[in-house]
Amino acid sequence: MAAFIMLVKGFFARIWATIFPKEKNMTPFFTPDQLREKLKDRNYQLALVDWVNNTLRPLEDNAEYLKLCQASGTPVTTETIKQILDHLYSYMRLGTPVHDLGHHVRDGLGGSAIIAKDLFIRSGFRNDIDAGFWAAMFHDGSTGVQHRYIDNEWELNHGELQAVIFYCLTVNLLSEPVRRLAAYAIAAHPHALKDIGTKNGAIRKPWNDELFYDHTDRPVRLAVWITRWTDRLENGGDPATHLPRHALATVDGAIVGGMDLHKVDWYSFADGLKFLFTPQAIVTAVPVSGKDDMKVPSMLQHLQGYRMSADTSKVSPYNQHDSLSPSMTWLMNWKVSRSIEFVDMVTNTTGAPDFEVFAKLLRMVSGSPINESSLKAIEMVRDLWNLNTPEDQAHWAAGFKFALRSYYEWLTLLTDEIAGATDPTIKTFVPLVSEMVAKVTRF
Repeated sequence: MAAFIMLVKGFFARIWATIFPKEKNMTPFFTPDQLREKLKDRNYQLALVDWVNNTLRPLEDNAEYLKLCQASGTPVTTETIKQILDHLYSYMRLGTPVHDLGHHVRDGLGGSAIIAKDLFIRSGFRNDIDAGFWAAMFHDGSTGVQHRYIDNEWELNHGELQAVIFYCLTVNLLSEPVRRLAAYAIAAHPHALKDIGTKNGAIRKPWNDELFYDHTDRPVRLAVWITRWTDRLENGGDPATHLPRHALATVDGAIVGGMDLHKVDWYSFADGLKFLFTPQAIVTAVPVSGKDDMKVPSMLQHLQGYRMSADTSKVSPYNQHDSLSPSMTWLMNWKVSRSIEFVDMVTNTTGAPDFEVFAKLLRMVSGSPINESSLKAIEMVRDLWNLNTPEDQAHWAAGFKFALRSYYEWLTLLTDEIAGATDPTIKTFVPLVSEMVAKVTRF
C-alpha cells in the first residue's frame, strides 16, 4: 500500500511540475489554444483543482488573508501595467461575446474609477487595493478558453480558471501577496451564494467574501468587492453598456446551448427572442413545441430588473456594501438614472429608427480588434431586430441614439475620475487610459 501511495504521489507530482514548474520558467504558461487542449485531460483538471484548493482556499481564513494584506509589497509602475496587459492580451481578445476585449477594457476603467479617490477604499491595505485593481481588469480572461456559459462541466468555473491563468502570467511582475490576493478575488467574483453541483458530480463551494476589519478598523478583503462592483457597473440596467451586452449575450447563450442558428433552430429561437425588442417592460410567454412555454423578458424588463437590484434601500447579497464606497454609489446612481430615462423614452416615444446606430454601439462595446464570435453575434442581433414590426421598431428611434450618447458619456465620466486620482496605483495607470479608451470607441 505504501508503495502504491508513493507511486500515485509521484504521478501527480509530475503533472504538477508540468503545470507549475519553478517560477522562473512559468511566465509563458500556455497559449489559449494550448490551454484549451490541456483542459481535455482529466488529470490536468485535477491538478488545477488541487492548486486552487491549496493556494487560494486557505485565504478564506480571515487571518491568512490579512497576513497577505499586511505583507510588504512593490509599488505598481506604468511599465508593469503595460507588461501585464501584454501577457494577458491573447486571452482578453479571445473572450466570448460580452466577455471579450471591450469588457476587459471597461472593467479596467471602471475598477480604476472606483478606486481613484474613494475614501473608504483608501482606508484599506495597499496590497488589497492593488489586488482589486488587477482583478477588476482581468477577472474574465478565461472565457476564450472555457466559455462563460459552460461553467458547470467540472470543478472550476471561469473565475477559478482565470485565477490560475492570472497567477501564472504575472510571475516576476507582481509581488507574491498581490498575485495571490488578486487570484482569490478573481476566483470569488462570480458571487455564488450556495453550493453548486457540476455535471461531473463535484460540489463547488461558494467563496468566503466577508468584508471584515482589522484591529485598527481598516477594511479587509476589499479586492473581492472592488472586482464585483466593477462587474456590476457593466450590468447596471443602463443603455450605455447593459443594453448592448444583454442583446449579444442572448444570442451567444443560444449558440452555446446547442442551437444551430444558421439552420432550423433559428426559427424557434427567433420566434421567441424577437420579443427582446418589445417596447414594453413585460415578460412574454412563447409556446415551444413539446415543452413548457419559454418566458422571454423584453430588453426593457431585463434592464428594469437589474436597475431595481441596485436599490440599496433593499439590501441584497449583491449590493450589501455599495453604500460604503462613495465612488460605487454615485457611479451606480448614474447608471440607474440613465436606465429610468431610457425605459421611459422607448416606452413613450416613436420615430424613424436607425439600427446602424445600435450596431455601432454593439461593435464598440465588443472592442477593437473585434473577434469573429462577436461579429457573428452582432449580425444575429440585427436579424432579430428585423423580425419586429415597424410599429415596435419605431419606439427605439430615440432610444438607440440615447444609448450611444450615454456610452460616450460613461467613458468620459470614468476617464475624468481616473484623471483626478489620488490613489498611487491609479496615477500610474493614467498614461495608458487614452489608448484603452480607443479600443472601445474605434468604430
